[in-house]
Amino acid sequence: MGSAADVLVLVMQVKLSFLTKVMLLVLLMMASITALISSLLIQQSNNAIETQHQAMQQLNMRRYQLLNTLLDDRIQLWAETFPRTKGGRPATLKELTSSIEGARASLEVYLQVDNIWLFSAAGMLLHGEESAMPGFVATMRQRAFSELRPQMTTSCEHLCRRYVAIPVMVQDDDPAVLVFSSGTQELVALLSRFADVERIAIVRGEQKAASMEVISRLSASNKEHVSNILRQLPDNTTIESLIAQGSRIDYDNRLMLVSLLPVLDGRLPDSYILFTRDITQQVMSARNYQDWVVGSALIILAVFAVLFYLILNRSRKKLIALSWRLPLLAEHRYDEFKRASTQNINFTAKRLPDELDVLETAASNLAVELERIDTKMNETTAKLENMAMFDVLTGLPNRNMLMFQMEKEVSYRTRNAKPMAVLFLDMDDFKRINDIHGHDVGDKLIKAAASRLSAPLRDSDLAARFGGDEFVILLSGVENRIQLEVVASKLLRAFDAPIQFDSHQFYISLSIGIAFTDKGDISAVDLLRHADIAMYEAKAQSGSAYCIFDKTMHQKVMRRVELENDARIGLSQGHFSLALQPQVEMPSRRLVGMEALIRWHHPEKGFISPAEFIPLLENTSLMMTIDYWVISQSLSKLAQLHANGFTDVKIAINVSAAQFLDSSLPAYLEQQIAYYNVSAEHIELELTETALVADMNRATATLETIRAMGCLIAIDDFGTGYSSLGYLKALPADYIKVDRSFVSGMVESADDRSIVSSTISMVKGMGLTVIAEGIETEEQFEMLTGFGCHQGQGYLFSPPIPEAALWEELNKNLHQGVWKTDAS
Repeated sequence: MGSAADVLVLVMQVKLSFLTKVMLLVLLMMASITALISSLLIQQSNNAIETQHQAMQQLNMRRYQLLNTLLDDRIQLWAETFPRTKGGRPATLKELTSSIEGARASLEVYLQVDNIWLFSAAGMLLHGEESAMPGFVATMRQRAFSELRPQMTTSCEHLCRRYVAIPVMVQDDDPAVLVFSSGTQELVALLSRFADVERIAIVRGEQKAASMEVISRLSASNKEHVSNILRQLPDNTTIESLIAQGSRIDYDNRLMLVSLLPVLDGRLPDSYILFTRDITQQVMSARNYQDWVVGSALIILAVFAVLFYLILNRSRKKLIALSWRLPLLAEHRYDEFKRASTQNINFTAKRLPDELDVLETAASNLAVELERIDTKMNETTAKLENMAMFDVLTGLPNRNMLMFQMEKEVSYRTRNAKPMAVLFLDMDDFKRINDIHGHDVGDKLIKAAASRLSAPLRDSDLAARFGGDEFVILLSGVENRIQLEVVASKLLRAFDAPIQFDSHQFYISLSIGIAFTDKGDISAVDLLRHADIAMYEAKAQSGSAYCIFDKTMHQKVMRRVELENDARIGLSQGHFSLALQPQVEMPSRRLVGMEALIRWHHPEKGFISPAEFIPLLENTSLMMTIDYWVISQSLSKLAQLHANGFTDVKIAINVSAAQFLDSSLPAYLEQQIAYYNVSAEHIELELTETALVADMNRATATLETIRAMGCLIAIDDFGTGYSSLGYLKALPADYIKVDRSFVSGMVESADDRSIVSSTISMVKGMGLTVIAEGIETEEQFEMLTGFGCHQGQGYLFSPPIPEAALWEELNKNLHQGVWKTDAS
């Protein structure tokens, strides 16, 4: 009953139901639409008046043009027929002058012509009062005579008058020109009759309507009415607006529309014909129509609101009933929910279901589905816990489970003062396999490796996948280091046999780091970190090895971190430099090249040997930066050598395995060659065999790209790694460098001597150049010369020369390109 009470409180708290909100929203939308339609209809009504005015303006303009043309044509018709005699021949100028005098009265009565001027072809005034003639008449005469067609203009300086200049033929002479002057009263009267306007007049003004004045002849009362109309216009009314849409004013208890038409052929652009039209009836009709539109809209909206309420009220009742029943699902009272749902199904819901009836059905289906979910909840929870604590790929415990178990084990061992051990395992060269064969093969390999890891372990030991190709083993019951070494050896032997699946076969080795403690003051995180550090020490032994953590390893890590920080500072502050060791031709000892070697002079610790900092930094991102710095500095030094006359000397640059596999190396080389403007054929890149055979296909492609640029390739420390005739044939190299370990022992050791001799013979047979490293005695030099070695370097000629002392040493030891020794 408590749930029902809660629902009652919920219903009582509803201030405004959802359906009421929907109804209000829809009514608001309907009201907005109705208002919009009404406003559009009202706007349309207003636009109709505007459109009617525009049409009336165009009609009045056409009427004006037509009447103006008609009056001009009457004058032109008289001018074309009058200058002829009864016999039909053209009259003389004298006859024409006397005829005009006789026709003055009739012209004034019938054509409203009050002045006539007759001009000869030479422009002499033959008839008419010159004092009454405006100045522009002479211009009109000239144009009519030169163009031989009538010229018309209207001048409204004080009163508007129409002037027409017409060329006429006279006997025995060029055409004469008749200029007629007539008033505009007849034109205005005809427009007033045809345009059906209340008032009409000719006015003048500029820009603002307030500047307009009446200039046509009107009766005193009519002129007063027109002046009052002009004064009624708003102050901001412009002449352009009166022409375009007119202006409404209240005058004499009527609504008037005042508009203007420009005077045709006006000599000055400030003369207009003013029309005043009564639009009271039109506006009243528009207002009645607008009232009808608004009233109809309100009635439609009210009817729609009532119908909408009747429809939504039924839905509201359904929703309230459903809100009473839904809490039963939360209490898992599915049977009561079904009975209540059955009671609410009516005839309409069965025959004409709506969305709420569909919601009732969905709620019933939900009840069935919830029952099914409840039965599977425990199973699903157990599966989720398993997924959270175990690795999906291998089935081994994951990192979360490992850390949980380690924390428990550390806590137990601390309380009971018993030792514990952790093994951190990493698969050697797994990344290369993953890159070559893809992640699918890599996942299968990890799964197979996980199966092998479990074989040497006891049931009490815990093997977990830490991530990627890393595994961690938590050993229980280990008492001493000897037991740890036994377990580690078993794990290494477990991977002696290749792993086979599908059509693949892989030889996998492990690097194992071991952390052992019999003290209770270490955390699980620290123990795991110690095992990780020891694993990297084991990996430094070229794989398939284990290493037990001791404090010196932690100190080594700290030393590496300290060196890396110092190296970053040193690189930015110029603490690094190059030392260049000469390479000479044998037996002539002619200088052919310089090998660039990096040197670090720490401002506080002094000289730090490359043998110390390079192994510590080679797996850091900084090492790549240092490698590229060496390339840039070496090419800079090569450019200086060539600029100082050593144009045949090449520069040899050591390239690390990581830098060689960097895809940006060829582009960087090309950019630096262009920047220092050096020849690529004087650049020799030295790579170890280990770097080249790590990925033969990729190495070959990179070497071909670099050689295509013109650079030379040298295989360094030949004979200490994977040397074989097959590798030499596959790799596109130019030089082979015999390692110093063989050169130093070949005088005393027949084996070393045989290795060096056979290597030189084999390499020469393949068409490659041999460079011997570490030549320190004349006896070694003579022996290598006898073997046919091409080039050599070593302390016999010169130790690496600091770049600051390079020019001094070159000047001291070189004579005509040949390197001098103490003996020579």
